[in-house]
Amino acid sequence: MTPSNTINCQQLEDSINQDILSSTVNCDKYSYEKCVEWINARGLEKVCLQFPDSLLSESAKIAINIEELLKKNVYILGDTTCGSCCIDEVAANHIGADGVIHFGHACLNPTSRLPVFHILPKNNINIQAFIDKFQQFFTDNNEKILLFYSVYYANSIETIWNILKDKYPNLVLTTLNCKSNVDFVDTKNATSAIISGRSWILNDDTCLEDYHGVFIGDNDKTLASLAMSIPTKTWQYTVDDELKTFEVTKNPWLRRRRFLVEKLKDANTVGIVVATLGIKDYMQALSNIKNILKQKNKKSYVFSVGKPNPSKLANFPEVDAFVVIACPENDIFDSKDYYKPMLTPFEVELAFNNSRSFTTNYCLDFRQLLPGGFNYVEFKPTDDSDVSMLSNEIRNTNKITCTIDKMDTVACKADGTVAIGKSGANFLLNRSWQGLEQKLGENNIEIATKGRSGLPTSYDNEPVKNNNQLTDK
Repeated sequence: MTPSNTINCQQLEDSINQDILSSTVNCDKYSYEKCVEWINARGLEKVCLQFPDSLLSESAKIAINIEELLKKNVYILGDTTCGSCCIDEVAANHIGADGVIHFGHACLNPTSRLPVFHILPKNNINIQAFIDKFQQFFTDNNEKILLFYSVYYANSIETIWNILKDKYPNLVLTTLNCKSNVDFVDTKNATSAIISGRSWILNDDTCLEDYHGVFIGDNDKTLASLAMSIPTKTWQYTVDDELKTFEVTKNPWLRRRRFLVEKLKDANTVGIVVATLGIKDYMQALSNIKNILKQKNKKSYVFSVGKPNPSKLANFPEVDAFVVIACPENDIFDSKDYYKPMLTPFEVELAFNNSRSFTTNYCLDFRQLLPGGFNYVEFKPTDDSDVSMLSNEIRNTNKITCTIDKMDTVACKADGTVAIGKSGANFLLNRSWQGLEQKLGENNIEIATKGRSGLPTSYDNEPVKNNNQLTDK
């Protein structure tokens, strides 16, 4: 996090003047005036500018342009704590910021503390070609359609909507959960449900199952999150101005998730990885997962390691599976590099909630699993025994009496206590290497002597150095 006033303005002056004339860095692309207007309207004193890695090369120039209009300093955020699409409230709080301006792609999850202004990227789309293909695909003008779009095409949505709304009376436009430089797509109704950063209001006497979903954008994580979370009839997305069908049921990702749910059922020790510290209600989601695991006699540990990676989580071999509380667009659920299964909060309920069954509607937004959420169901644990599909062992028996409330197992090493608690302590005792040992009373007592002196490359008392000195003489 670097204050922009530490940058050498003299070195950048010629470059900035050149960029103002070009299309790379200009007021229209980054909406400098709207940024300043948003800051002044809220009376903010310390504002952070958050950039993804792809825009860090332009961050200094953008910050200086905003400072010239604002007449005060701003701060630059790079190398975010958990992910570039999420608001990094942790880094912003290091300097006591009271607002964040986010540049680039965003997941649009609601934040916990700080107000946020989004500068959405602007990609071009052939509007007329899209309209033609849309009308060819949906020949029935009375078809019920939900229109979604990537943040990259938010700048073109107003034109598309004005053309289609009169031709398709049952077309519903979704809005983005943010305050942004594209005011038309911002959510104005605070009571609307928010799923994966999108909001909408359906027509009277209709439900989501009555609609077709259309996504203006590529086949990416945003589309996958929306399509698996929202149970519309079908899903279409745009590829080179063509409408393609997104097959949720044929997604190989879902088949792999079913296997990981079985791994979670077999696990005795579960790690809960908090991979976000800025998304609203993440603490409530953490508490909910801990309560579910407690009722199922699963020992749980909570980890907060910033951006998770295989090397960090490999330090905890006693954990059988990890549950990750993260942004719906996090790549961690697609990775095969981790040594242990990485599961979502939704999969915890699939494994242990008798009220929830396995379907193709997969909720990646953990906020929707909480009371009042779109996918909330009451938790009903099952006490019936079943057979593991992986190990063929019987589960949910009384042979595992994991004491969650009473930490009554102590693992000792020599004269020092190492760990308290059954799962971690027993695992430590069974390891071949348990750490450094003191071996008190086993070594002879010796008088301290003078050690080596000099540089490690050649100590003073080494024979090689002594021979070299004799040769020089």
